[in-house]
Amino acid sequence: MAADILAVPTTLSVEEDDIDLLRRSLNMPEMPYVDFSAQREREQALARWPLLAELEQQR
Repeated sequence: MAADILAVPTTLSVEEDDIDLLRRSLNMPEMPYVDFSAQREREQALARWPLLAELEQQR
C-alpha cells in the first residue's frame, strides 16, 4: 500500500503532488485545499490592470 501513495500522476504540479500525497497519506481524499498565493496574485493582477478587472466583472 505504501507504494500506492507514491504513485502520483505526472500531470500535477509539485504543489498539487504534495497536497495529493498528504490527502492520501491521511486517508482524507476530500480535504479541501486553497492556494492563497494564487488568489493573492490574481487580486494583484486585477488591481494592476483595470481592464482585466472590468472584464472579470462581466463574467
